[in-house]
Amino acid sequence: MEEMISLDTFQPFDGMTTMFPHHNFPYFSCDYNLYLTLARYFKKDELPILNNVISIYRFNEQKIQTRGYFKLEVMELEEGDQILEKIGISIRKKSPALDTLQDEIISSISRGHPISIFIDLFYQRGRDFYYNKKHGLHPVFVYGFNVTNGEIYTVDDITEYRQYSLPFSEFQLSCMTSEHAKMPDYFWEYALMPPGNPETLNNEKSAHTTIHTFVENMCRYQHEITEGLNNIMLLAENFGRIISNETITETLSSTIYRKCSEKYRLNTLYKYNLDPINAKDTLDPLLDQIINDWKMVRFYSNKAIMHHKFTGEIIDKCVEYLTKIYTNEVHFHNQYYLMLKAVRV
Repeated sequence: MEEMISLDTFQPFDGMTTMFPHHNFPYFSCDYNLYLTLARYFKKDELPILNNVISIYRFNEQKIQTRGYFKLEVMELEEGDQILEKIGISIRKKSPALDTLQDEIISSISRGHPISIFIDLFYQRGRDFYYNKKHGLHPVFVYGFNVTNGEIYTVDDITEYRQYSLPFSEFQLSCMTSEHAKMPDYFWEYALMPPGNPETLNNEKSAHTTIHTFVENMCRYQHEITEGLNNIMLLAENFGRIISNETITETLSSTIYRKCSEKYRLNTLYKYNLDPINAKDTLDPLLDQIINDWKMVRFYSNKAIMHHKFTGEIIDKCVEYLTKIYTNEVHFHNQYYLMLKAVRV
């Protein structure tokens, strides 16, 4: 008889996929997908996780020849561990020896505790950018183990954020490499905090508090966020020098999925009386247009790269879209802050 242990209700966070089908967008980063997956498994409030991020456009002319010259930067307000504790999930970090790893996994899952294990991507099949080419640590959820055939069940984002199964022997290879010197406690076990723990927020009260905190944080960073919009025009002014940079597609793609993450959060927050002035009718079409125009900039940039034709015509087209994005972002943020300030009254 097959011996298998698994957390049957453990499902990858799918909020972004539901809103943007056919795309593999994380919510701001793979770490946040991980936190949101845990919140759903433990039936906890997602709002403190959704609201822990502020995003600001940045431009650095010094980096035009390399990478990082432009980004929609993700700023975390609190450490991930603190946020999880706040919603009532504890983390125990340890470093099992490789020969006890299987027993540790089985022991955690038997107690209903999911685990994230940091692996070295150099050994992960399917990751074309890393596999046998480049080292880098990455957290993978483990939610099940088949003792009979030696398979391990994971949630990861190799091609899309979903469940995977692979031979444990292969997984084990990626668990203790020289990379792990950077993170000796590579095994993180998650559990529910006991009820009544002072760290934990009551869900009903928590929603109100979280909305209030979100509004305050957004207002505290208002100047930096709105000033950051000028960096879109700096990107436009320098676009002729940037379009041939091989990182342009990656840069634009991360900007797109981060804007999509903003849309996901906004649509979730509308359910909590965030919009007393009915700004949604203005904000939603603007945000959709901004996302769409970023996609157009990427489309034309890719076209130029593919045909090795960095013509004035294509650069002008991209600059035109970037100018439109800037105008719409300014309009969006004016309305957005009117809405947030109406919540404070």
